[in-house]
This record gives sequence, structure tokens and C-alpha cells, in this order.
Amino acid sequence: MSKYVNHLLCYGNGAETVYQQVPASKCQVAASSTASANSTNTTLLAGGFNSIHSDATYPVSPAFKLNGDLASLDDQAMAALGRAELLRANSLSFRSYTIEPDPRVTVLSANKKSLHNFTERYGNILNLSPLLLQGYDPDFSTAQELDLSFNNDRYTCTFIVKQPVNRDICTYCGSCGPACPEQCLSEQLFLDFSKCTLCNACQTACPELAIDLHAVERRKLTVPSVLLLSGTEVNFSSRINKERIFTEEQVDALFDTIYAAQVDEVVTCQPSICQYSGRLGIGCDICLAACKHRAISRGQNGIALDHKKCTECGACLASCPTGALQYARFPDAAFVEYFRNISLQVGTTIVLGCEKDLHKFWWQNTPKKFKNTLFLEYPQTSALSSMHLLFLFAQGAARICLLSPDEDSSSPLHLQVTLTETVLNALFEENNRILFRRPGNLAEILDKPEKESPVLPLYPDYSFTNRREKAAHILAFLCRQSEKQQVRLTGAPTAQFGDIVLDTEKCTLCNACVGECRIAALTADSEKFSIHHKPILCVQCGSCVELCPEEALTMQPGLSLSPLFFEKNEKAQAEPVHCKKCGKIFGTRQSLEKVMSVLTQKNLWDSQNDLLDYCDTCRVVKLFEAHKL
Repeated sequence: MSKYVNHLLCYGNGAETVYQQVPASKCQVAASSTASANSTNTTLLAGGFNSIHSDATYPVSPAFKLNGDLASLDDQAMAALGRAELLRANSLSFRSYTIEPDPRVTVLSANKKSLHNFTERYGNILNLSPLLLQGYDPDFSTAQELDLSFNNDRYTCTFIVKQPVNRDICTYCGSCGPACPEQCLSEQLFLDFSKCTLCNACQTACPELAIDLHAVERRKLTVPSVLLLSGTEVNFSSRINKERIFTEEQVDALFDTIYAAQVDEVVTCQPSICQYSGRLGIGCDICLAACKHRAISRGQNGIALDHKKCTECGACLASCPTGALQYARFPDAAFVEYFRNISLQVGTTIVLGCEKDLHKFWWQNTPKKFKNTLFLEYPQTSALSSMHLLFLFAQGAARICLLSPDEDSSSPLHLQVTLTETVLNALFEENNRILFRRPGNLAEILDKPEKESPVLPLYPDYSFTNRREKAAHILAFLCRQSEKQQVRLTGAPTAQFGDIVLDTEKCTLCNACVGECRIAALTADSEKFSIHHKPILCVQCGSCVELCPEEALTMQPGLSLSPLFFEKNEKAQAEPVHCKKCGKIFGTRQSLEKVMSVLTQKNLWDSQNDLLDYCDTCRVVKLFEAHKL
């Protein structure tokens, strides 16, 4: 591989890392990345493509390759880029494993001839468990009282079969065969109940009492797939997952599911900031609608991911407003950290694309040079959100070129791009700063000088809490640089932004709304007995509205680019209630009056009774004292 590498990040003197450019034909690369850290010229990172350098013993970076060959970066900038790429490569972590093929299939049929034909055709390919649902055959079990359940990605078939002969005590004496007048008990000890008249002749003839015509055996089969032959009808529960229940006409689809597969769990979910409540079944489920591969589902514990179905299309990642869904190949925090030591030149165009597209562009354009251009490898551009795009502009980017075939204007990525463009236009009257391009027509765009864009102070904060917090901080920064301070944006791209209107006459400050707001748009001040709302953090999931027992909350969608929208606003404040005896605060006046009102309406409360004026402890003491008297 060494002859294809000419951009290296190496150890210099001591622990210092330096950039080296060597003619590709003369490049000699260290054989192992485990060489001593103090060794001179030990390679830490090389510019290249993993499809070419599959045998590399150290990280290979497409971005390092493209910027070294096609951009106009000096050695210092290349060294900084190399360090950013090395940090990114070393922090990459996700679970990866191989699923072995599982050819087990339970085949259900109401016709024994069809079942014989199917087993003869596919018995040597699939691990079949054939079951007859009607009739009797010596080669198959006839299942009665069949029940099918689904758990842990497997189907469990429970059923009973008639088992008239106890083979454990049968001596095979042959007494039962001649005794059967219908000749329905065969030499294989199979009893054909379609002929049997239950005359009990065989049972009487057995000297070992090994025959019981009413004996049954309960059996259970656990398999990944179930197949119904033609003409077979089974009433399954409407709640059961039918995804891997196939018909005879879907045999090809069955075979598609039986293969060894490499699974990389690169899409992860952080329940602590996910605004969907599995316990209550309410909240944000945008990712569910965005996923076209049915890899996301609702579960009792919240959003559930099926990594075997995930194709890394990025739709769920781009649509997630809080950042609960993360892309382990390039997490949000790593993306922000990446630019800590990289200084963009004024008017820089950033090209974002996957390794395959960057490789193709390099192949078609070497040895050209593109001024004011930075190439960045992002594994799936469709996973980018407005946070990523706004962050790049706040870092000084003049325009962003996305190497993406995505042309669906309703896709999550397009909505994120539209939101970003809308914000830039509203604040700075900037248009068409984000372009979709394919590798073949990108060069003509990069050759054209970009029109001047406003020179803004660079965004200085590289700390990270979550995607929504970072997006809010970037938007607040951009708003401070704009001359426009009162702009309100509405429509589909801003649907995950908005305020909450609270009716203080109805609110009892029960804090039910606060408890389900995991992104902390709604918070409570325990000292002041107040509820606060920070609109810029609100994703308009509706959980608070659904939970409010007083129906005191309504949503007000829209993104307001004004200072108040970024501040924590007090929505309601309550008067604390002190215990009449010990003085401890045990609630609010609003909640106490609400309880008294409800009890009075139901004739469960005497207005002369003052028990509710005491805390829980003092109330028990008062009741006990009254009882003693």
C-alpha cells in the first residue's frame, strides 16, 4: 500500500506530530502502528482510501488525502487537519458482530400432500419443522390448539399432539395390530385417527397398558420464521409481529432473510433526552415516520432500534430534534470537537461527502487545486442536521456542498437544509449557501469564486451537551451578529420549534409537565414554586399538553429569532402552603384549592374541616388526637 500514500501525519521530535508529504513512488511507511511513540517519523495517520488500503495497520483518512492533493492548505493547516482526523479515528467506537444464518422454519399446512411436496423440495436446504393442521400422516405431527407468540425476534409455536402409544413402556409385542378392526394402527405405531372409531380394542389387547387413546403431549417450537402453505389459514393475534410469517408464494422473501450478516450498531438512542415516553405512549416519534425500513419501533422503554434492519440511510438521525439518536461513525460531539483546532479561511467552501463519493471526485480531478476549499468525509450526508450546517457557517464557511444523491424535497435532510437556509436568509439575507451535487458536477462549482458573504466573528464554543442545546447556542450566537432582532419563522422546517402557552388560571403547578420534558425546555424552581420554559429547547412533542390534568397548556409552533426566545421565561408561580402546625411547606395554594373543590363537588369534604391545612405528618397526628378524644 505504501506506493499509494503520500500524505502522512507522523511523530516529529518527542510527542510532536508533524505533516509530511512524500512522493508516492518513494514513500516508505512504518509497518506497524504500534511502533514507539518516540521513534522518528512513525506514521500515525495516512491520507488514502480504505477500499484501496484495506491492509493498513494505522488509520487511513480520505479527507487527509483530498485536502492534501486538491485543496490549498499549507503544512500547518494539514497538520491540524491530520490531528483532527486522528482524534476522530481513535474515538470511533460501536458494537459490531456477525449474525450466523438460521434456516429453521415451521411449516404449517392443512393438506398433507402439499406438505410432502414442500418438504421434498426444500428439506435439504431449510431446517424444517412441518406441522399438519388437518388430517393425519405418519411422517408429520398433527398440531391441535396451536398458539403462536413472538418474543426476542423468534416465534414460539405451542400446540398439542395426540400420543396414544407410550413408547417408553411398549415392548413391541404386536398384540395391538391384529386387535384393531379398522387396521388404523400401523407397524410404525402410528394411529390414524381419521379411521379410528375409539373402540378401545387395541388398548384392551395391550399387555403393558402402553396405549391410551386420549393421551396428548404438549410441544413447543421456537424458530425465526413461519411459512403457511397454500390454502392454510391461521388466526393470529392482531398484536403479533407478522414480518417473518411467509406464505408459499413468498418463499423467495424467506430465503432473503436466511443469510449470515455483519451488524454494526452505529445508530444509537439516548433515552435520557428522547422525548418519546414508552411508559405513556406519547411524545415525539418523528424518527418512526422517517424510517422507511421499519428499523425503529415504539417499546415500553421508549424508542427501540432493530440494528439488523437498519441500512444507515440517516433519515432518523437528521429528523431527531434532540439528538437522542446518534451516529456512532461521527457523533455530534465529535463533529463539534473536530473543528477546535481547524481555522477556516474567509470564504471557505466545505465539501461534505462519504468516502465513496470523495474517492470518485478525487479520481476525476487530480491533480487540480481548488482554492478556499475544505473536504470533509461524513459517512452518510443524509444524517446531517441543521445543527451541523449552522455550526459550519458559524465557523466561517461561505457555502456547503453536499455530495448526496438525495433529491426528495420532503426528506429529513432537505428539511434540515431548508431550515438552515431560512435562518441564514432571515438573519443575513443569504441565499443558496447549501448545494446538492454529485461528484461529476462538483468541480465546476468549486472553480467559480463564491460571492462575498458577511464576515462574522467565529463561533468560539466547542463544548457539547446535546444537539438541541448546541443548536440553540449557535442560533443565539448568529442572532447576536445580525441586525435583525425580531424575526419569526413558521412552516414545516420549523415544526420542531415553538413556545408553550400556559393558562395560569387553570395551572395548579403539579409539575406533571416538567417531569416528562427530558430536554429541559420546561423546568421547575423549587425555591420560588415556579415553572419556567425555554422556547428554543422546546421540540413541540406535545407530551406536556397530553399530561396536563388541567388542560392548561397549548403549543405555539414556530421559531422566533429574538432574544426572549432564547431565555428561560417564567410561565407560572404558585403561593406555597405552610403547615398550620409545623410550618413546613407541603404544597401550593392552587393545588390545595383544586383538591378541596373536587372533594366538595363529590360531597366528600366538610368546609369546616381544616385537615387539609396540615402536612401529611401533622394531619395524621391531628386525626389520632381527635380519635383519642
